[in-house]
Amino acid sequence: MTPKVSVIIPVYNCEDYLSDCLDSILNQTYESIEIIIIDDGSTDSSGRIISHYKQIDQRIIHIVQENSGPSAARNKGISESKGTYLVFVDSDDTVETNYVEMLLNEMLASNADLVCCGYMDFSKTGVIKHSDFKLQHHHVLQTDMMEMVCQGTGGVLWSKIFKRKIIENNQLKLDQNLFMCEDLVFVLQYVTHCQSFASIPNYLYKYNRLNQGSISSNVSAAYIQNFITVWTYIEEIFHSVGGSTRMKAILAEKVQQITITLIELHSKELREKGFKKVTVNIKELLSNPYINAYKDAFSTKKYLYKPYIFLIKHQSTSLLIIYSVYISYLKEVKQKLTHREKVTI
Repeated sequence: MTPKVSVIIPVYNCEDYLSDCLDSILNQTYESIEIIIIDDGSTDSSGRIISHYKQIDQRIIHIVQENSGPSAARNKGISESKGTYLVFVDSDDTVETNYVEMLLNEMLASNADLVCCGYMDFSKTGVIKHSDFKLQHHHVLQTDMMEMVCQGTGGVLWSKIFKRKIIENNQLKLDQNLFMCEDLVFVLQYVTHCQSFASIPNYLYKYNRLNQGSISSNVSAAYIQNFITVWTYIEEIFHSVGGSTRMKAILAEKVQQITITLIELHSKELREKGFKKVTVNIKELLSNPYINAYKDAFSTKKYLYKPYIFLIKHQSTSLLIIYSVYISYLKEVKQKLTHREKVTI
């Protein structure tokens, strides 16, 4: 009997990219799929586009709900799914025509509980191929898999195939109170209930950064609280599997990454808020007990980021702002000068 795969797609105001996304799903070589599209209160023409495609293909299940965020939309998709296996696709992304088939074939062949594939990152400067999971065999330690999930974009829901029974049996849901890294928490929780893992080297998912707006024009206290909640989740998950020294180092690395990201976001507000206000905001950030608990473990092999670590440890707020602006300038120059790998689409 051919197993059914549920493809879950949350949609919110994605009229410019939605048709390309749905075309790539409808053209899958593996046909035993149900396509669950959750319209999360779109105010553009996304709803009409979905209705049009539903008339074309009866495998589409169109669910409309009040705007509640992507986590609520994905949770709704999970609860409505009937497939033995689940895959997630973002509505502004596309996939190769054999995306579902290759992930499913590997899952059936290896009897793995989670299978991952490579992806292509599309941005204004070109295309880069990524593979966050390179597994030499299926008997990977759970803690090693968790480490890979925490690196790169390993914590995203897309580019993976899941077993619905593992999600249902363990009542796994995305935390609807989180607005960043909620997928990382979900994937880590899922991994704790897995026995084996597999990956395929093919780059089957096309991640679209062309539709990415600024992460925030106003770094509020909500961002800090969001990440504290995420860090707390990760601590609890690591402890549940017998957190090792390496696990603590991974968590310190995540805290470090997010701390630097928030410093950079604050520094981008210089023109809007002025040096004095940005200085106050970064001082408040660095006084956070959670960051202080991990900052002694901060380290990096990247030459350009070593000053960040030094300045964070010494609470040198003004120099952090100046250095962050400098790094931002270097990144802009690099983007203009770098010719990234060209990929035939």
